[in-house]
Amino acid sequence: MDRARISLLAKSVKDCITLFHGGVDPWVARSWLKNLEGTFGYMKCTDEEKVELATYHLRDQAVTWRDMQKTIFGEQHITWPMYREAFERQYFSITFCLAHRQEFLNLKQDDRSVMEYNAEFSRLAEFCPHLVAQDYDRMHQFT
Repeated sequence: MDRARISLLAKSVKDCITLFHGGVDPWVARSWLKNLEGTFGYMKCTDEEKVELATYHLRDQAVTWRDMQKTIFGEQHITWPMYREAFERQYFSITFCLAHRQEFLNLKQDDRSVMEYNAEFSRLAEFCPHLVAQDYDRMHQFT
């Protein structure tokens, strides 16, 4: 791994990626993760760089979580999908995800504008990617 590149990437994204302190609000964790992954795409980061940059932006309780992951994974090479899955298990409870899946399935436009409905539909669709994977499915679910 090129440590110099990691340092350079960390400096170049310092204004794009906020620090993550942990906590109990899954929306804060979700927002941080989405922002992080968007930056990764823009920066064309490798799998190893993603793990290193994410870890670099952890503070407080989140550092404690990461230290525990090091113990759990041991000497095993941690890929970005492994890191992301562990993060989601920690910060997105099953009840949180199930509640939002159900909210998505029950979503109605009611008195919202189409733009407001679309925004809520898109936010909740992340909890049911299998239902909106294809354009036809997405359009069917939207209507």
